[in-house]
Amino acid sequence: MDFSRAKFSMLAACLIMLVGCSARSTYFIEMQVGDGSDSQNVEVEFLSYDYPAVLDSLVELNKPGARPDSSELMALLASYQQILDRSARMADSVDTMREQLENMSNKSVEYRKKYPIFQKLEGGMKEMLDKRHEVHQNYLDLKNQYEAKVNQWKSQAYKGFGEFKEEISPELGTKVEITGADCLVKNLVLPFGSWWLHCELRRPGTTNEKLIWDMALPTDQDSVHIILNESNARVYRELI
Repeated sequence: MDFSRAKFSMLAACLIMLVGCSARSTYFIEMQVGDGSDSQNVEVEFLSYDYPAVLDSLVELNKPGARPDSSELMALLASYQQILDRSARMADSVDTMREQLENMSNKSVEYRKKYPIFQKLEGGMKEMLDKRHEVHQNYLDLKNQYEAKVNQWKSQAYKGFGEFKEEISPELGTKVEITGADCLVKNLVLPFGSWWLHCELRRPGTTNEKLIWDMALPTDQDSVHIILNESNARVYRELI
């Protein structure tokens, strides 16, 4: 479904909701994720519109149908991660026993008792690696199919987002700030109006989990201190 420029102007006006008489607050954004290094040099975006609401509105307008189902893919991903964990533990056991055997005389009774166990453990390790490769390949094949479907769905669902952004005046364009060595964005003053914060960060200790913050900024205080941590973030599990 195509939309005229006038319709996008109306959508932008409704969602940005500029308030000329709003208080002009000074913002202090503090990142508290992981250790100190995880919260430094993090990009924080400030938008004059509610990003998730805009996308939801476009989905409703464009009517792309249901988003492609990922349940089968995520189940396969869970299986792959379980095999990764088991194979890592087994590899540690194989390495430990190999080191023990290397420090023994191969003529000793203890060596002759442990060596068959080591051979069996090493054989099991090879079988698990073969299984891991098989599951991973199946996952990659299914992932490629799923991503193609999702990209096609997004191109329909979010059609018009570029036109929507073109309707936003330059002074209300997205502002990007970066947390400093103190894990802060401080003394930030934004143009009059309603503003939203958007930030994404890899969840510490994970390979495919992302922390996402989307929140409206208060405008009823002179000074606003906002803490971003895991308790007020949405966790998004990415494909790997």
